[in-house]
Amino acid sequence: GKTYHFGRVFPLCHIKHSELPPEFHDYKGHVVFGGNQVRDENGILLLFQEQGASASSMVAAKLLDALARIPEYDGENSDAQKAYTQALLADFEEDTETWVELPRERWPDAWFHDGSKRQNPKYTRPVVRLLRNLYGHPLAGLWWEKHCHNQIIKCGWTRVQGWECLYVHPKKKAWLSVYVDDLKMAGRKADLKQLWEDLQKHLELDPPTQFHKSVYLGCQQEDFQPTQEDLD
Repeated sequence: GKTYHFGRVFPLCHIKHSELPPEFHDYKGHVVFGGNQVRDENGILLLFQEQGASASSMVAAKLLDALARIPEYDGENSDAQKAYTQALLADFEEDTETWVELPRERWPDAWFHDGSKRQNPKYTRPVVRLLRNLYGHPLAGLWWEKHCHNQIIKCGWTRVQGWECLYVHPKKKAWLSVYVDDLKMAGRKADLKQLWEDLQKHLELDPPTQFHKSVYLGCQQEDFQPTQEDLD
């Protein structure tokens, strides 16, 4: 009664900010899923239904910027660590299992007749079950969004009607905007620490930073104290 999907994973290396001078380059390495070559148990190439993740509104982000400037309020950002892999496929695949081929250099020694010499393989194209969500799968973004949403609502947040990826905490009068793996919160200064700690019980998050010490949706804030000349 199960359906089986077969694909492959492979390493990917790139230079972030490659369009900038070398001093700004940041080398990144990822293991990704080849979503363009997924077949079922009969060898048929699969086409996944296009289900994009919800959009994060720039208007929502600006709303939180304004709220954070209210007296006794503040705002902070936090990134989810290795976001996609926090979601287990078993929570979303239902009666489907995904199995993948590994790059040969990642095969364990036990898959070779000669062990650590790694010259005489026991298998031709062995596969292992993919347990966690992985970038490159056509549904990876949607599955992460669902996983993130399920964890957020456990902490007392509710999604704002008509706004994708925007949440409000009715009890604490706080607001939360989510853009893929970037979380942005505005609320009373006295409540922010506890609100983040509650989320960190369900999501692996980096330590939060204040708005003016981080970048969100490509925008960085700086505190500005106007002079009388500026006001004139």
